[in-house]
Amino acid sequence: MPVQLAKSEPVLVQTQHLLLQLHQAVVHGKWLQVQALDRQIQQQVQQLKSQHNVASLSVELQMLTQRYQQLIQLAKKQQQLLELKMMQFQQNKAGVLAYRQTTDGTES
Repeated sequence: MPVQLAKSEPVLVQTQHLLLQLHQAVVHGKWLQVQALDRQIQQQVQQLKSQHNVASLSVELQMLTQRYQQLIQLAKKQQQLLELKMMQFQQNKAGVLAYRQTTDGTES
């Protein structure tokens, strides 16, 4: 879901592109890529703030910030879901091992 920017500042356009990549990385669970893109976005925003009149870009920055926060929330939800799946896997694994030991006639 791209953010529509009124101004076509190259840094704004590039940041929007990074946000789209971040969204795809989150959706596909590519966590190392999420981490790298997050750093790039933060650098872009810092560059934007240091090289431009921030007041003139306040609407665009607010839109980008809002989209960024939405993506971070999505990433946190995805991470929590993954943690839950891993816990369930570990519980199932323990159950399978216990069952295997019982059927093999061995005990711990």
